[in-house]
Amino acid sequence: MVNKDNSERIERYLRDQMTPEENKAFLNDLQADKELREEAQMMALLIKEMKEEQAKQDEAITQEILASGRPATTKTIQLVKWLGSIAAMFILLFGANQWYSSYKIDKVYDAYYTPYDVSLARGGDDETVKKELAELYNKVGTEKDVTPIITRLQSIYDGIQTNSDDYSDYTYYENDIAWYLALAYIKDHNLEKAKEMLKPLANNGNEEAEKLIEELKKVE
Repeated sequence: MVNKDNSERIERYLRDQMTPEENKAFLNDLQADKELREEAQMMALLIKEMKEEQAKQDEAITQEILASGRPATTKTIQLVKWLGSIAAMFILLFGANQWYSSYKIDKVYDAYYTPYDVSLARGGDDETVKKELAELYNKVGTEKDVTPIITRLQSIYDGIQTNSDDYSDYTYYENDIAWYLALAYIKDHNLEKAKEMLKPLANNGNEEAEKLIEELKKVE
């Protein structure tokens, strides 16, 4: 999960609001703390992109005015550039909020996902089922597009819930299927479906599922 204290320290550093002692401590921590360093780097890149985009907006608006054929005073050009910069800033801030929300969700996913060890599989004797599920669970971690994985795991899970004979061999792995399906939904940024999959686990006393639901509520 994103560390609130880190975010506040980064903002104060970027705004030059730290005392010399705080500044020195922050730079030392930046070298030692990977999480702090990653957040600071991303924030610095975001600010860089905002400044570059603002410069592009200023240039484009200026060229439009000059190409219009109408004389424009310096005051008018400055006003239009200022309005363009404000508009660009709103667009970028909206994008920044979207990016930050996605970043927080991805951090939660990274904190909870672990590859699946098929040798630890519990229950049934069908090796084909074990192998398929292990591959699906591990693809959650390796595939960028998890839509096909979600589709397959959801169909299996639904088949178990309806007591379908076609999925009777998967029943032993119901909890694992629900867990990795929830993680796949988190990776896909579908938090409502993720919580839907986690609730039965939490209701059955799975503390990890309870903790993950609480983490998801914080990043919504």
